[in-house]
Amino acid sequence: MIAVSSLIILLCLASFVGWLFADYFFLWKTEIKSHFGFNEMDFYWSIVCLVPMLLGHFITVWGNYFRASSLFQHSISMVTTPSDKKQRVGFWERHDSFLGYTVKFWFLFSGVMILNIYWFVVTTIYSRPDMVEESGEFVGNLRAVGYGSSQAVMLDCSIILFMVLRRSMLHSLGLTYQDILPMHRWLGVIMLFWATAHGAFYSAWLFEEGHFYTDIAFTDKTRGRLNMPGVFAWFAICIMGFFAIPGFRRKIYPIFLYVHRAGALVFFIGLIMHYPSMMLWYYMLPGFILFLVDRFVPKIIQARSLSPFARCTLNADADIICVKFTSAEPMKPYYPGDYITVQIPGQGLIRHPFTIASYWPEDPYSITLYMRVFRENKSSWTRDLAERFGPHEKRIVVRANVDGVFGDRRHNYLKSETIVIFVAGAALTTFMALIKAIAAQIATTSHSRRMQLHIICTFRTRSELHAYGSFMHQVTHDPRFTSWLHVEIYVSRPEKVKTLKGSHAHDIHDDIHALGHGHNLRRGISGRTIVETSDMTTVRIDGDYNEKWRDDSHSLRHSPSSASTIQTANESTYGRNDEGAKGAASSLTSSSTASFSSSDTIIYTKETRPVARYDHSLPTFEASSADLVSRKLAFMDLLTTAVLVAVPLGAWYFMRTVHLEGPTQWCVADKSKDIYTTFVCQWAYALAPGLVHTFVMLMLGYAGIAIARKIHVRHHARMNGIHDIEAAMAAAVSMQYDGKHSVEDSNWDESDIVYSHGRMDVRKVVRSLVEAGFGNKLNEGQGLVTVLAGGPEGFVDNIERQVKMANWSVDFHRETWAP
Repeated sequence: MIAVSSLIILLCLASFVGWLFADYFFLWKTEIKSHFGFNEMDFYWSIVCLVPMLLGHFITVWGNYFRASSLFQHSISMVTTPSDKKQRVGFWERHDSFLGYTVKFWFLFSGVMILNIYWFVVTTIYSRPDMVEESGEFVGNLRAVGYGSSQAVMLDCSIILFMVLRRSMLHSLGLTYQDILPMHRWLGVIMLFWATAHGAFYSAWLFEEGHFYTDIAFTDKTRGRLNMPGVFAWFAICIMGFFAIPGFRRKIYPIFLYVHRAGALVFFIGLIMHYPSMMLWYYMLPGFILFLVDRFVPKIIQARSLSPFARCTLNADADIICVKFTSAEPMKPYYPGDYITVQIPGQGLIRHPFTIASYWPEDPYSITLYMRVFRENKSSWTRDLAERFGPHEKRIVVRANVDGVFGDRRHNYLKSETIVIFVAGAALTTFMALIKAIAAQIATTSHSRRMQLHIICTFRTRSELHAYGSFMHQVTHDPRFTSWLHVEIYVSRPEKVKTLKGSHAHDIHDDIHALGHGHNLRRGISGRTIVETSDMTTVRIDGDYNEKWRDDSHSLRHSPSSASTIQTANESTYGRNDEGAKGAASSLTSSSTASFSSSDTIIYTKETRPVARYDHSLPTFEASSADLVSRKLAFMDLLTTAVLVAVPLGAWYFMRTVHLEGPTQWCVADKSKDIYTTFVCQWAYALAPGLVHTFVMLMLGYAGIAIARKIHVRHHARMNGIHDIEAAMAAAVSMQYDGKHSVEDSNWDESDIVYSHGRMDVRKVVRSLVEAGFGNKLNEGQGLVTVLAGGPEGFVDNIERQVKMANWSVDFHRETWAP
């Protein structure tokens, strides 16, 4: 099925590329005297260009829900591929040693450059004879080169928006969003080059003719009213290019984004007014349609699925915010490395991307994010969010708009016998779900594993390590992980405790303490606090509980949660067999969807420390019926996409049939009017259809988001027997507090997690791995090693530099936070 859909998408893309190669001879070399209104070229364009692109996109949308599952299942199965099968990095996946791009990217880049050169050469050659005959050899050549450059700009306008689609047809060819996005940036550079060349050669022509000061001005007597919008368009693309320089883009990303959006609007309108021809839309409209659909449909689907409220918990010591979104129904399956974008009303209009830290098969009804608070940046979005907590609040609920889920990552590196992951701080969330998925694959297959995974983490303070304590405790203590996962942890800075006593649930100085003679307190698996007394009576507190338990003047504070359950078990509880103990543990949290809280067993003896046993099987995507959930949401997505495509496109075709100048149709039949009136007529025919289409699309999109959110609230109200919408919204807020907590919400005894003080010496770590023999067998077809580095760009650059200096035979992948 996937192979058939990929073949159809490939044919659709081939039709579009064929249109770009052949269209000059059909459209531009054919004299169309009636191109102001609907004509035969609209039929030709619709059949050869528009319909294939829309068909390919619809298949892409459908495949987006199932291709990810198939590709991930194929990739995760490599973890247990027999070791006698040779594994190598695929030719298309290899990275160059200069810019770090894959072979796939350079293949795409080469195709785009061939198209650019083809359009420039063809239009220059075919226009040169007439221009030389009209203006002479020298001036005619200047005009021909300037004209060819302008056509190359128009070509790039037709494809640049395809390079920022999160659900692109290019994914079926193996290209990911990370592969495609650099092509968007390079296309911007290429467009700036062609636009500058066009302006320079045409300016030289006007200087030679003595018309420069009259034709580059606002006047009714020359082409100035056409040329000046072109000047504004050139300035717009120059400003966009300046702010897109990596140093500016990363330091002032919000300003860059606003400038980019405003500049794009000025550029496209200026381009149309500079060359007011309806034929421009034959190239730009497909990109506009798919871009707007790509931006609106995921927002509508998430507004229908997710609660508009998110629960936020602040760990003030670590400056980490945990954000959890919930859904009344199973949400679209998300896979390791997938992300969503989040926008909070009142904190700007920009949507910020965050990698999903939770694992879908554990809890299909929620999404968990971790956000590091950048307090060193006064304009930081996360800093503004942290300030909402105030001095005493430990948990807040905020209204949030979510876009996504997005992700098209290939996990072919899982074929490696050794994977080394370097992470800094919050970048750990990028790999949490992946590590759990690997553990599930190893635990549920009869084949032996073929891989070893090394994860080397560095945190600023032990408080930051503590923020991910439940996950770190699991991967360093659970034998289902420790048999193949090797963890090194570094804490680089001394502790700087800022937390007010009792202000949040993560005060690491008070969460673990001895209770006196005969008592011992430690954190157990799944966030349960276990108190062992001398008479072997155990008190279990699931989640958090607003209660004080006292014994001999010792107290234990817990934060509020109405979902808490307290159970006291005597020694006989632990004398039963595994099934009995498992059942007793299950009864504590029967309503919880937290991953390890329903069937984990905590065993205590009077003489030994607590030992965590995980008796349940790790969940997988297949066992969680991911395909059934995907099928339901795919139909909803396709229906929404069809409406957002058909209605605005119908408005477009309608505007193509309207005679904007009245029944005389003199724009078509008579060109004897003054030049200013002609310009106005041309602008009307060139601008009106596209602007009407965009306006209708925007209205439908925003209306769709509002309607989807209301449907979600009403559905939630019916499920809970609530008839008043306001009451339903209030209930949604309370659910955020009373709802189920994931294991990541828990506190842990950091003394159980071994770490090293001081900064990570990357050179030393890499040298130790090389000396251990990892990567030395690559030339023999064995011992393939993959290195992944996640975190700030400077950290990732250092990892890459040390890997190259060590002359290490590895496949290197970057996971940076840089926008």
